[in-house]
Amino acid sequence: MGMKDLEQFYDKVRTSEKLEAEATAALQQGPVALVALGAREGFSFSQAELAAGLEELSAGQELSDKDLDLVAGGSRPNCSARPSGDPDDFRKIT
Repeated sequence: MGMKDLEQFYDKVRTSEKLEAEATAALQQGPVALVALGAREGFSFSQAELAAGLEELSAGQELSDKDLDLVAGGSRPNCSARPSGDPDDFRKIT
């Protein structure tokens, strides 16, 4: 299974807006959540296979905006740089 399941899962995610939204949310939570989502959908792949697949995907072809969103997983909403521009001047938003 492994990489083949990962490829099939990726294809399924790309064809379903609902599943794509779930996968994007899972990526923001971390690789464990995405592996669990894949398992829920009937696919079996490890975190290591997920990392290798994402690396291969980003290195092997130009990514669409949808692919970039899926791979990037969005930003961390609880961190922000202050407007001063000082890279050491960060604060946690609560």
